[in-house]
Amino acid sequence: MDGQPELHLHVLGELTATRDGAALDLGGRRQRAVLAALVIQRGHVVPAETLIDCVWGDQPPANANGALQAYVSHLRRRLEPDATARQREGVIARAGPGYVLRLPRDAVDSWAFEAAVSRAAGEAPGEAVCTLDAALRLWRGPAYADYAAEPWAEAEISRLTELRGVARERLLETRLELGEAQLVIGDLEALVAEDPLREERWRLLALALYRSHRQAAALEALRRARAVLADELGVDPGAALRSLEAEVLAQSPDLDGPRPAAATTDAIPVPRPRTPDGLVDREREMALLRSRLDDLADGASGCLLLEGPAGIGKTRLLDELRRLAVAAGLWVRSARSSALEQDFEWGVVRQLFGTGAEDVLGREERFAVLRGLCDVTTRLAEEAPFVLCVDDVQRCDEASLQFLAYLVRRLDGLSVLVVLAMRTGEPRQADDLAELVADETVTVVRPAPLTEQGTGALVTDRLGRGADAFVATCHRMTAGNPLFLRQLLRALADEGVSPDVSHVDTVRAVGSRAVTSLVTLRLRRMPATVTTVARAVAVLGPDADLVSVTDLARQSEEEVAAALDLLARSEILVDGPPLDFVNPLVRDAIHADIPTGERALLRERMNRRLKSSSSSPSHAGASRP
Repeated sequence: MDGQPELHLHVLGELTATRDGAALDLGGRRQRAVLAALVIQRGHVVPAETLIDCVWGDQPPANANGALQAYVSHLRRRLEPDATARQREGVIARAGPGYVLRLPRDAVDSWAFEAAVSRAAGEAPGEAVCTLDAALRLWRGPAYADYAAEPWAEAEISRLTELRGVARERLLETRLELGEAQLVIGDLEALVAEDPLREERWRLLALALYRSHRQAAALEALRRARAVLADELGVDPGAALRSLEAEVLAQSPDLDGPRPAAATTDAIPVPRPRTPDGLVDREREMALLRSRLDDLADGASGCLLLEGPAGIGKTRLLDELRRLAVAAGLWVRSARSSALEQDFEWGVVRQLFGTGAEDVLGREERFAVLRGLCDVTTRLAEEAPFVLCVDDVQRCDEASLQFLAYLVRRLDGLSVLVVLAMRTGEPRQADDLAELVADETVTVVRPAPLTEQGTGALVTDRLGRGADAFVATCHRMTAGNPLFLRQLLRALADEGVSPDVSHVDTVRAVGSRAVTSLVTLRLRRMPATVTTVARAVAVLGPDADLVSVTDLARQSEEEVAAALDLLARSEILVDGPPLDFVNPLVRDAIHADIPTGERALLRERMNRRLKSSSSSPSHAGASRP
């Protein structure tokens, strides 16, 4: 928060802390272990029993809980020396059966590192290099170096070490993409020497040597890799190394490095604004989120439902809500539903409450469980207001969904803000979800597609200030969907395209490929009947109507009507007659994805239908003068 001292924790090396740049004394090794265990859980509640195990292992003192409370109290005073005793619960807060660390993501180096590596995967090469390089500079030694031998830290240390290795490989691979083959050979040799069993490092080294016009050295590197793998593991190289060796021997043009893009003076480069990626045209939504967080801090409750098609930015808004909540000192509990966990009873509840709900979930009657979970929520809210977030709630397991619906109807008097994100265009798997959507106490927020001005802001962020025609084409090609737009801009950036009038046709070509991959992926997640109906509409074109689609798809009218409704809610078809796709690119993508045999069958059915229609008496009478 503005004007307050900046607190930073460092675990990528020895555990240390700084406040406004000045080092803090965190006390002895056991006391610091409490803080380390809280950092590892990344904002989740850590039960007191777990912390006691981390600090003392199988030899806890007689009054372990009292000793733990003393350590927490000492840490609070050292992390927030200017705060009162009550205010000191802002960083290490009591939460149910344990404690939770409340800090923004960029205040802990391991959290910031992980977020940066994830963010770099979606950036253009030039920006990704800067992001990864800055992220790797956060490391000052082995992660949690003070606790490398502790069983409770082992998994997190291994995870972060592996992620660091991946980040180093991605950084050098991205520099290869930018034409720096000769400059990265030394770094790649060092990486290979550190871990010669990682085949990806051998692949990058051989590729860098080849692009530096050292074909013989590239083949020698591949032979060394083969020998190491055979001697150490008794295995042959994997498919990637074997394929690379064949391409090097064949001097495949696919291995050539990038060619410099032609210089152009049409585009005026501007500094990239450091606004969150994709968060444009969302002033109304952000104002509402801030208002609800302010209300929550004052003790008010409520429920928000973020609803919209894939890619419209619901998860992005949830992320921003969590960031604002943490910055305001509010406690956040989060869960994300997935198709893989829909059959796992109480899966989302367990994500939200952890072990704190296990006793309640063991009860036999469903109503008793719901009542018990509501009591757990009430007790937590009495300690401090908190935000409860669930993403992709349309995939929530039925039991957890019943709890959410039960809770939302009983929020009066609780300092809890429930925020749900639901993707439209997927079958609603329970009546409770329909009740939630229809509940008059739930505020439904439907983010709109980006305006042309918003599209222009993202074009500027990724490529530089764009010509009006270039921006308009980007907007038209993506229909204002932020995900489609980011895919398009990422592909344009990778190809070195400048945002000028001369590259409007390039936007159409690249945009077609980008949109095609997203549309076909979305269709494959839908029931087979829906895919069949979408293909029938694509083949019929302007002649599509309910009767013709039913005939062509060989489905009942009820099944076709339900499929058309789902396609409209998914923003693949326009909502309302006539039957048409939201964008010509979407139709082209679906049409191109139809297998050759199925396409021929659909066309044959359509031709037979046309012949039958033209030879019918009613048609013949209508054609007479």
